[in-house]
Amino acid sequence: MAAAGFEHLPQDVRPVAALDAEARIAHIRAERWVQHAAADRVLGYLHEALEQPPRERMENVLLIGESGMGKTMLIRKFERQTAVAFDAVAGVQRRPVVVMLMPHHPTETRFFDQLLGALHAPSAGHFTRGYPMQEPAIRLLRELGTRVVVIDELNSLLAGTPRQQRVFLQLLRFLSNELRLAFVGVGVPEARHALLSDGQLRSRFTDIELPAWSLGDDLRDFVTRLTWSLPLREPSPVDSLKLRRLLVERTGGYTLGICKAFERAAIAAIRDGREKIDLGSFGDAEIWRGVATPRRQTKTRPRADVAEPRA
Repeated sequence: MAAAGFEHLPQDVRPVAALDAEARIAHIRAERWVQHAAADRVLGYLHEALEQPPRERMENVLLIGESGMGKTMLIRKFERQTAVAFDAVAGVQRRPVVVMLMPHHPTETRFFDQLLGALHAPSAGHFTRGYPMQEPAIRLLRELGTRVVVIDELNSLLAGTPRQQRVFLQLLRFLSNELRLAFVGVGVPEARHALLSDGQLRSRFTDIELPAWSLGDDLRDFVTRLTWSLPLREPSPVDSLKLRRLLVERTGGYTLGICKAFERAAIAAIRDGREKIDLGSFGDAEIWRGVATPRRQTKTRPRADVAEPRA
């Protein structure tokens, strides 16, 4: 089938809609980026952190949101947006942004092991016992021109003892001062607590929150763009307040649950030949299998000592 007749879809999705059913279902199930207004705002904040001039007191970012809100996909998108071409003159692949995972046990050795792995360098196992990994890590960050280090799952810091937490935060402050680079910490709301034992470092972080979706223009925009990413051959009338309310009620407003429901509805629409989704598509209980409304106990959190722009 030719792709010319799918004017309701973006240009890059039209060729996919011309494929057979199984190829389109595979496309729907694959991980993909959906651009939307709320994500654009957060990416704008991250680019501000990247573009600040090197100075003694770098401004850092703490990106917080519940699990399933799409934080990791956001920072990977940020990493891709900032990728640069290979520097043939220097013979180096510059890395303005490096994304690493916070080790489950916050020791200096494990931190540098994770960091060196993110830099595609030999990990701790390749160094002799007692070798200071801090030196090669700092040298590599300088050589690669790194300006932002993103630490995903920063809340894992709370697994350490109070002393381990303090030592680790002092290490981050040292690296920021030494290299004049910015940090982006990413985690669930409890990640705020991870920074409280070092007031000097905490004051350098601006909190950006990815709140659960609520009824409003941001959710409307996200649902529209999510639908455009699905290679269905007929227009899908999803601009419905009833549908958005149903999504919020059934998923708690979490991105992961909304995406699962839409993907399953789209796959069902391909298999039964309807080729579109609407409010009625979400009446099947199978659509909501495993998509439970998240229930978290509300906790009183300390007030942040910096402004919190809402994403």
